[in-house]
Amino acid sequence: MFSGWDVTTEHNYCKVQDDDDFTEAVVVIRKPGSDVTIEHNYCKEQNDCSKSSVEIGSSDVGNSHEQPSCSNFSTVATVVENKDTFLEQPPSASTKGMEIDVLEELVGIDSNVNVVNQMLPKGSTCTKKQKGSVKKIVSRKRKLVKILTNIATETLSDSVSQRLDQAQSLSRNKDLLENFYLLNKQAQTFLFMQLKQIHKSKMARRFTLDEKLMALLIMKQSPKSYKLLEKMFALPSKRTLNRLSEKVSIQPGLNPLIFEHISNTTKKWDTKQKLCTIVFDEVSLTPHLTFNEKDDIINGFVDIAGERKLKYCDHALVFMLRGICSPWRQSVAFYFCEGTVSAAELQCILKQIVPQVIRTGLIPLGLVCDQGSTFRTAIRRLREDTIRRRNIQGVHDDGSVNIADHDLSIFFDPPHLLKGLRNNFLNKDIIWEEKTASWKDIEFIFDLDSKLGHTRALPKLTAHHVDRQKIKKMKVSVAAQVFSARTAAMLKYTNALNYFHTANSDATMATTAEVVEFFDTLFDSVNGYPGGVQRGKLRRAVKQNSQHHTFWIEAINKIKKMVFVDTSSKHATKAGKPRLVRVPSQQGWITTLESFIRVSKLLFEQYNVEYYYPRNINQDPLENFFGRIRAINYRNVNPDANTFIYAFKSLMLSNMLSPHSKFSNCEEDNGETLLNVSLLFKNLHNNKENDSENTVSISRDLPSSSQASSREKLLVNDVVMEKIKVHCSAYTAGYICRKITRAIRCKDCIKTYISSTETNIHSYIKFREYKLLKNNNLAYPNEKFLILYRDGTHFIHNYLNYSCIGSNIKSNLKRKILSTLSFSCLGCDKHALIVKNFFTNILIRLHGHNWCNINNKILKGDIDEKYVSKMGEPQKLALKKYKSLRLRKKCLSK
Repeated sequence: MFSGWDVTTEHNYCKVQDDDDFTEAVVVIRKPGSDVTIEHNYCKEQNDCSKSSVEIGSSDVGNSHEQPSCSNFSTVATVVENKDTFLEQPPSASTKGMEIDVLEELVGIDSNVNVVNQMLPKGSTCTKKQKGSVKKIVSRKRKLVKILTNIATETLSDSVSQRLDQAQSLSRNKDLLENFYLLNKQAQTFLFMQLKQIHKSKMARRFTLDEKLMALLIMKQSPKSYKLLEKMFALPSKRTLNRLSEKVSIQPGLNPLIFEHISNTTKKWDTKQKLCTIVFDEVSLTPHLTFNEKDDIINGFVDIAGERKLKYCDHALVFMLRGICSPWRQSVAFYFCEGTVSAAELQCILKQIVPQVIRTGLIPLGLVCDQGSTFRTAIRRLREDTIRRRNIQGVHDDGSVNIADHDLSIFFDPPHLLKGLRNNFLNKDIIWEEKTASWKDIEFIFDLDSKLGHTRALPKLTAHHVDRQKIKKMKVSVAAQVFSARTAAMLKYTNALNYFHTANSDATMATTAEVVEFFDTLFDSVNGYPGGVQRGKLRRAVKQNSQHHTFWIEAINKIKKMVFVDTSSKHATKAGKPRLVRVPSQQGWITTLESFIRVSKLLFEQYNVEYYYPRNINQDPLENFFGRIRAINYRNVNPDANTFIYAFKSLMLSNMLSPHSKFSNCEEDNGETLLNVSLLFKNLHNNKENDSENTVSISRDLPSSSQASSREKLLVNDVVMEKIKVHCSAYTAGYICRKITRAIRCKDCIKTYISSTETNIHSYIKFREYKLLKNNNLAYPNEKFLILYRDGTHFIHNYLNYSCIGSNIKSNLKRKILSTLSFSCLGCDKHALIVKNFFTNILIRLHGHNWCNINNKILKGDIDEKYVSKMGEPQKLALKKYKSLRLRKKCLSK
């Protein structure tokens, strides 16, 4: 007997027609030792209905008989859980409602008709035809059920069970769950990415934006390492990451999209989080031109305050926002300038940026910069304008500057100020409270300490800290380690031991110790940060009742009285006596300390801030940003303008998660960025159509293209130089011919630009053929195509000489070339338009880069001056720039 079979139940068997009849079959498959059942329904709608039926069973069950429909049954789609399997069912019939325990009863199924007789109630018989039908049912069912059993067993054991067991084991692993959330966001993203992509082929992998951005950061740090990691792990390909990076277009100036996102991000912030400073500084670049085909512009010219100039940029001015009470920072804009930015241009930029920052909802309280001469000049002019306006309004002047009706305090970067004091102290003595302090005392104790061997009192000091010839003047850590409490203590200790002193050091040693100790405390008071608190020092958070306020007031008075003794300058040498001078770093410290006092009062009284860390008001994030720009891909101390743009964009996309170098000239900042980079991928082409209209007017009329007749005369001219030009042009034109042939593959088109015979203009091409090849491998353009090529190249170079600083260069050039030159001889009737566009695109691309390369060679001094004199204005400016850079390097080497 079959499992679950009731002989008292009525069974209707379909009479077999000429074509096989079928009914719905329900097969229940059980996993051994499990109560879980999986139903598989196999049915197909029939086109015809059979009116024949066989009544088997007791009559008290019912008088109605089912009439199964009949059709040519072809295929049945069987869906098995967790596995998409499609079976093609052979013609068969089955009993409706029959339940079969496959794994237990399949062996008991026999093809003998006696099996069917055992299933029938007593007294019931079957005809010969009916017995044959039942035989078909059982034999075909056995084959089908066997296939289904194998599939179901395989599916249950390999797919569902294993995955379920793995999930349960992971969920029970407390160590994994607890430690997983200790990983940073990037580590979690990487781990999830590997688990998700492990079973997928390389072409079937799909990555989220966060995963792509993390991979982009890795690739930018080291492309060679990424190539190895791509083989070891499931990572996006380089092509995917490059295409992702190209979707974001960032150009010099203000980017409204960035400010729009900052505004959306800061809506839910409280007032404390919105308090910030505007930080700006310059980074050195290498003069270099690059034709950016995607943005249709030549990068490398001065682009500042919304205006591009025919000057080669060698500096980039970058602006960044940084939170005062919250650890966040966001770079918002950059500009290209020649040398340092002028004071007037900086004033204009600040008047543009400050209102934009205020509109986002942020509250800027100060401007942070170094002591560059143009920076100080611009700030002085802003102060003069503010004082004049306040005098007219009758408002008290508190020392701040007013931009867009918003008061901003001025902070000069404390690390730069400390270096400034040290550099002046190297060659000038300090008059401190009517006593003299000298750098020679520091040299004396260093020499004394160096003789102590392994028991040194000043182990951090080296010759690079003390020796005037070896000292690293740009390193902040070197200045901070000299002006330290340990150095001051050693000076005091040495002064106490009178027998170590010479006659020259007795009068200055104690004063030098006081000056060093004061500089150490001064720097600590503006350098407090979380985790850097030390007992007995001011390197901690500023609170309303902390000692910082009293010290800052005292420090301002001491710095105002402090003077330097100048004995080595030209003025002192000419006068024949020492001069008492005040250095810019002194006024910088006074301005900065006054701003700290003013901002502290504002934070505690108006914004109810409990404390803040003064290190949040310096240039460290921007210095880190510059260091990471130089470190992207490879160590590039002076990147060019195009490299800077891509590095700036990459750091924005990766949220500046690059590693911090222990040799960097600033402290590491762990602040977060405001920008959600996914926003940068939206609305990227909003202004693409309007951009084509933004052209730069040409300063003079373009020279008209030469007529074909004049070109033909030049081809037969006996001038050697012109022949060489023509022959070389023919070789390059042949390169374009090969490109067109590979793209179009039309024999009729080839006849319009390829010469059927070799002529004199192909002389250089013949010499370029490889002798080992039996046939010619290079293309030989005809004279008409060569004339068209030369007209196009002259047009492009003339246009770029007059309009290289404009935008939409490629689109404007293409429009002018198509309207100026004659293309009647190019391409067949079917492909004429395609060939014309292809030729124009490749010509602009080829000679756009060629024009930039010529200028770059001049900037590096690779082209002699006598050849440059016959070129255009941009080339002459490039030569002038090269001479100034060469002169500057000679001065620095001295």
